[in-house]
Amino acid sequence: MHNITERDAQVGLGQAWHGLTDVVETIDVKDNVLTKWDVERKPLTYVDVDGNEQETGYGILVGTDDDKIIGRPMTPSYKAISNEKFLDLVSDAMAKLPKAKIESIGSVCNRGKVFVTVSLDGKSNYKVGDREFNDYLNFGNAHDQTSKLWINNTNTCTVCDNTFTYNLNNKSNMVGSAVHRGDIELKLADLSNVVDDFLGTQADFRVKFNDLLKKKITDKKAQSLFTGFLMRNNPKEGLSTRCLNTVDSLNSLFKRGAGNRGENYADAFSAVTDYYTHNSTRGKGKNRLNQYVSSEFGLGRMNKQSFWTVVNNNELAERTIERGTKLLSLVNQ
Repeated sequence: MHNITERDAQVGLGQAWHGLTDVVETIDVKDNVLTKWDVERKPLTYVDVDGNEQETGYGILVGTDDDKIIGRPMTPSYKAISNEKFLDLVSDAMAKLPKAKIESIGSVCNRGKVFVTVSLDGKSNYKVGDREFNDYLNFGNAHDQTSKLWINNTNTCTVCDNTFTYNLNNKSNMVGSAVHRGDIELKLADLSNVVDDFLGTQADFRVKFNDLLKKKITDKKAQSLFTGFLMRNNPKEGLSTRCLNTVDSLNSLFKRGAGNRGENYADAFSAVTDYYTHNSTRGKGKNRLNQYVSSEFGLGRMNKQSFWTVVNNNELAERTIERGTKLLSLVNQ
């Protein structure tokens, strides 16, 4: 469900699936649907038997424009994050991205949740060589205590409650988050630094991946590269059947994996990424939970990171190819 109520609105550069988008040409981070209202915390009180008003210690958020309730009662320790602070975080990120623009902005669930989606290059996808990368930076915050403030990087633009929830739960692409507790100002400053680091990593990745596209590698050398990489920790051991089967799988992905042509180091890196994301655990990744944990947190992630280091270091790559060539020659004797 979209959960866009009478008090909500979703503004975007294109019409969303729900047909309720207020379509505009541009969205200004300093002047938009979320700057038209904010949240204000008011104390919850009760009248005692003597007719005196007593404070409960609890509070409730209301809209600054209509004084109507947003969310549910909150404890004294709960720290609300205003639309103004939320948009400041978005603005800080966009200041480092000259081509970035807001694709979607708004609220859902009777203003309980607010969101902004930014395309990093001013478009929802970008290309490095012939490969297309989807690149939305999504920001979300909940005034109704249903979620923390979060930021992630996916190919899903937030336009409704469903997409808000999907992006919130997409743990593998989470950039950073902050719970509504403690020193929220400090947490927001830390989160801004996390976003800075992420954007720097993204820019570095694009430059390096483009360089990999220009580095040619033959089928034979790619096979040696994969072999040498898999045997990097046990170079004196002979090649097992399992290792040779993995090399065969990587060779196939190198030549025929999504976007691959079997021509360059980018194809080799994509092959390794594809393998350790989808097929590296027992049963060729059929247990999706085990595969996910390995890919994003375990051995799969470590292998992807290690291979990225290898292909971006000429000396390491050559040593790895040499190791693989020697091991394969012993098999062929």
